[in-house]
Amino acid sequence: MEKIDHYHTDPHPFLLTTPTRQHISHLLDQLPSLDEVLQRQSRPPVCLYNYYIVLRDRLQMETLLDFWLDVQQAEVLYRRYTKQQAKKHNKNNTTSNNKKSSMMTSNSSYHRIPTPIESISANSITSQPELLTHMLLMQSRASPTSPTTKRSTMATSITAHTNTTTATDTGKHQSATSINTTTGSSSSTLSPQHRPTQSELIDTNERIYYRYIVPHAEKELIQLPATLRDRIIKTFNNQSPGLSSSPSSSPSPFPPTAMGLEDPKVFQNAKRYVHILLQSSFTLFIRYKVFMNLTLPQQILRLAAGLFSLLVGFSLELSLIFLNITPWSVRLWGILPITFGVYCLCSSISGLDPIWVLCFDISETTTFKFNVIKQMKVRRILRRRSIVLLCIMAAVTLLLVIMFCAIPGNRL
Repeated sequence: MEKIDHYHTDPHPFLLTTPTRQHISHLLDQLPSLDEVLQRQSRPPVCLYNYYIVLRDRLQMETLLDFWLDVQQAEVLYRRYTKQQAKKHNKNNTTSNNKKSSMMTSNSSYHRIPTPIESISANSITSQPELLTHMLLMQSRASPTSPTTKRSTMATSITAHTNTTTATDTGKHQSATSINTTTGSSSSTLSPQHRPTQSELIDTNERIYYRYIVPHAEKELIQLPATLRDRIIKTFNNQSPGLSSSPSSSPSPFPPTAMGLEDPKVFQNAKRYVHILLQSSFTLFIRYKVFMNLTLPQQILRLAAGLFSLLVGFSLELSLIFLNITPWSVRLWGILPITFGVYCLCSSISGLDPIWVLCFDISETTTFKFNVIKQMKVRRILRRRSIVLLCIMAAVTLLLVIMFCAIPGNRL
């Protein structure tokens, strides 16, 4: 989303030449910031894709962005992993608590102080006739009730006693079944595609280390200070996945090597330093994408085409003048190559094609590949600069045409 919806006009018009740093700094408060671009919260042309293209083609600093994005992805995976471990630990605690509470509920009848008759039944009753005798003695001690109530009470007590004796035999089997079900479901949901494992985190961090940090790496960060590099190398040399805490340690919601190689915290200082370097290059990115819509190869191509067209136009006009070709209106044919040459030269110098902006609202990402200008603030800036540039092109072309048409013919 755009940072500011309304555009506050600048009292000073945009210059044709490349804007100054003060002008760009003034506009940075109204445009997406570097963090918004890195988090993919901005729209073209001020987006992460174009930022990478500018760093690669113009500044040769794409390695910094690659490193920052890789570390950021590793941090996201690590946060997901720790959240997964904490959730798993809480689930195990809840299951164990439920198991204990169910066992306490099933054995609650054995925790109360029995009467003498109850203690006798609890220790010596083994057959159905003895159980019935015991229940009759219990009923005689109770308050007088109706025969129907007495029969129902006896049936209820016998059923409760039978369930109590069978609960202890089936409790362990039910608990084992519940634990096995939980373990099976958790192992089936821990798929590498969605939930990272500890070994995957270690592999990710080692890949970052061997790709950016070690000397002569594939994408070595030559901008990284030696102190930060040596600190990371020392950490990787001292730590290994095998050096985990002892198995006798108390259980924790996080793995025993939470501060080991699976934690991308080892790259945190390097990531901050790279962010500072990216911030220093962000103003150049704003200059290339907010005030311009051409790539560097396109500018060079237009410079060559403009010089060649002006050479053709000047040669034609001078030939018509020194050959004294009549009628005078024939000289107007030189307007075509001169106009095309001025257009190419001005667009090459300014890095802006006004027709692409005013007619199509497009910006060039790579050579002859475009994306639509969706950032409204950038669109307003480019349209204003395009109108000014078209006026300058028209003035220069008209001045050249008047000059060549005013010179009298003289055949040599």
